[in-house]
Amino acid sequence: MWYSYFKCQIFIKVKVMKKLLLAFLLMCIAIVAKAQFSDYGSHNATLTIVNKSDYTMTVKVMKQYGGLYQTVYISPGSYSTVSFSRSGNFYTKTKAEKKFSGTLYKKGGVFSIQCDDKGYTTATLEFVITSSGGGSMGQSISKAEFEKN
Repeated sequence: MWYSYFKCQIFIKVKVMKKLLLAFLLMCIAIVAKAQFSDYGSHNATLTIVNKSDYTMTVKVMKQYGGLYQTVYISPGSYSTVSFSRSGNFYTKTKAEKKFSGTLYKKGGVFSIQCDDKGYTTATLEFVITSSGGGSMGQSISKAEFEKN
């Protein structure tokens, strides 16, 4: 009698172990499949924003028809990179600050980002401010316009 009980317990344990092994194998297959397919189309478009001035910059990357995409803060002489996972049209709003020189607010022109099965954009945007406050920044805007998202 104890023999049949022991045999039954072993049978149950083997069944449970088979189910656990099957679940583990299916999970491994799912992880491998996800890793392979997630690489397809995983290229992101990038925009590197370079601050070639001695001003501290806050740059808002705006969707042309949809508000704020991302805000980056860039120290003088530094850069920041914005990644895009979809194609679209964008523009920038920039606040450039420097002690004892005031604050400049500018709006840049519209630019296109491509990120699809045909390719992806890798672009660089450089900001230069001359001592007169001019440079390659775009159209002047108000502080209120800059703060709108």
